[in-house]
Amino acid sequence: MKRLRSTKVWALLGLLLLGLFGLDAAATSYRSDAALQKQFSAHEADFEKLVQMAEEDIHLVRIARDFTWLDTDVSWPRKDVGLSEDRWNEYRRLFRSAGIPDGISKDVNPPKILFPIVARGFVPASQEKGIAFSSVALGPVLKSLDKKPPDELYDKRGYVVVFKPIKDHWYIYYQEF
Repeated sequence: MKRLRSTKVWALLGLLLLGLFGLDAAATSYRSDAALQKQFSAHEADFEKLVQMAEEDIHLVRIARDFTWLDTDVSWPRKDVGLSEDRWNEYRRLFRSAGIPDGISKDVNPPKILFPIVARGFVPASQEKGIAFSSVALGPVLKSLDKKPPDELYDKRGYVVVFKPIKDHWYIYYQEF
């Protein structure tokens, strides 16, 4: 009897996990290039405002709803978050408006701002797709990011980042760790 109850619990947990993975797959499957481009077009002013703010906040390299990273300190929590509460609330408002659940990150080589829209998994086995801004040309460029990038674009560690231009300085990006 005890063994039967244990089996039922494990079966229930298995079904729950399958359901969660199914929801994850369903939640990300509609984020095609076309859907991301439509989201960008509908909220272009919000994306532009976020770029302007991020470029002004030069010492912030990651801005999320509930944490920030400075270029000199990524510990959290910390006293100096790098911006005022009002400014952070403006970022949060724009994230909500534009449908950017995880905030933004800034890279310096090449210079770009990433707006992850869909993320799955955990490092070292994660995938991310979203919108990118850069004042310099980004690459490699593919015609579609709706399929997995070609194997030859992955580095030895299994990392890849690819781009699809959607407007001057704006891209859809896909990266996998």
